[in-house]
Amino acid sequence: MKTLILLLAVISFAYAFNLGIGVPNGSKDVNIEVSRFGDIKSITRKLKSGGTQVWNLTGPNKGTWVDSKGKKIPSSNYSFKAPGSIVIKKVSKADEGVYDYEPLTTVKPEKLPPGVHVDPHQQGVELSVL
Repeated sequence: MKTLILLLAVISFAYAFNLGIGVPNGSKDVNIEVSRFGDIKSITRKLKSGGTQVWNLTGPNKGTWVDSKGKKIPSSNYSFKAPGSIVIKKVSKADEGVYDYEPLTTVKPEKLPPGVHVDPHQQGVELSVL
């Protein structure tokens, strides 16, 4: 019984703090789930090397990474898997970073009553290459 409670506590901690995933360099077919709901306009990644890139699901840049300057990045190593995952065919150190998404629809933020504060939290999945 204690083992079960400990296991549930560890799983809860991992989901609460979104610890990310660590995979060995050269791993194949790594699935990074950024959304479980599929309401995705694009997938973004903030690379550890400092750049930000966007994978568009619609439009002229569909199915390719585009950097912040609008330059297309070779993307044959990646594919989109519905409802909200990006699959990396072969992981390299260059793939390290935080993967997130931009929703198709945005919800207007609610006005909070005076004295109520909501702490921001980290979104996205951090990929570490070991």
